[in-house]
Amino acid sequence: MTRSPARKFAELLGSKGGNFAIMTSLALPVLFIAGSLALDTTNALSMKTRMQNAADSAALATSTRLSQEENLSMEEARAFAATFLRGQMEEDMPAFADMNVKPSITITPVENDGTTVWTVAVSMTGTQAVSPMARIMGRDHYSVGVVSQSQSASTKAAQVQGALSMALVLDRSGSMDWSLEGQRKIDVLKTAVGGLIDQFETADPKQKFVRIGAASYNTYMTGFQNLHWKPEKTRDFVDALPASGGTDSTEAFSWAVTKVNAKRELKAHKDKSGEVPDRFIVFMTDGDNNYTAADSSTKILCDKAKGEGIEVFTVAFAAPTRGKQLLAYCATSADHFYDANSSAALIAAFESIGKQASKVTSRLTQ
Repeated sequence: MTRSPARKFAELLGSKGGNFAIMTSLALPVLFIAGSLALDTTNALSMKTRMQNAADSAALATSTRLSQEENLSMEEARAFAATFLRGQMEEDMPAFADMNVKPSITITPVENDGTTVWTVAVSMTGTQAVSPMARIMGRDHYSVGVVSQSQSASTKAAQVQGALSMALVLDRSGSMDWSLEGQRKIDVLKTAVGGLIDQFETADPKQKFVRIGAASYNTYMTGFQNLHWKPEKTRDFVDALPASGGTDSTEAFSWAVTKVNAKRELKAHKDKSGEVPDRFIVFMTDGDNNYTAADSSTKILCDKAKGEGIEVFTVAFAAPTRGKQLLAYCATSADHFYDANSSAALIAAFESIGKQASKVTSRLTQ
């Protein structure tokens, strides 16, 4: 008759030969060491994660500061990075036994067509005492290392850092012919767009990074100026706009989404600067769409644009409630929506959009 496993185990416990006691005495140290090694491995992974986060933060913060402060020396930047890193790690030190961190900070500037590209590399090696039981294996400490690298760019001439494609979607309906503060609204719009284009012409004098175009709309006609390396083409298009008809933004917004997303747009930037462009739509109106169906269709297109990573700025120019609601819905965030109730506010809105679109962007490269 075959004995059950439970019965066999009971007999082993009752054995007088001492086999079980011997096996247990031999196995327990191994089990303790294995447990200690598992604990040390977990601590090492946790320490590496915290060190990586600290290194990434320090590299990004330092490269961004270098790009924004023209007179910051590399010695000051290295000191800033070390202080920033130390502040990040001080909170983590108590979580580990005898933790010691040795950072290395390297800053490399490269000049290219009047642009300074700053590369900040932060590497760290951290050591930590092993658990007492694990010392039986002959190790007192273990080490982990991390590396982070960030780049940002700056220029004395405030050139655009990073490529961008921008499509303007502009209301040219009959209400834009109305007077506001003694000026036709369409003329104020032309001034505002002109200011935006001035910013890009100053920022990108070699016409290497910025492509901009525009669509104008009313109920019966949508006009287009395709995205181009020459901002003056868009300026001329906008300066020639009349104001007439009702309001329907659907076709113009659809054109904008298609254009900034087009493969040929990406290829144009790749061929000229080698960069992947940031994509923007600036959507402006001074009224309501004539039909609520046009609001619905435009919202669908706005969802599509935002879902595909296009940054959408919207500007209401002395617009009624429904028009503002549409623009607030379409904006990427509340900060991307401008409620301009005066001529000066419209001009300031387009100026703000230009500054945001051409801002310096830092990014991790390793």
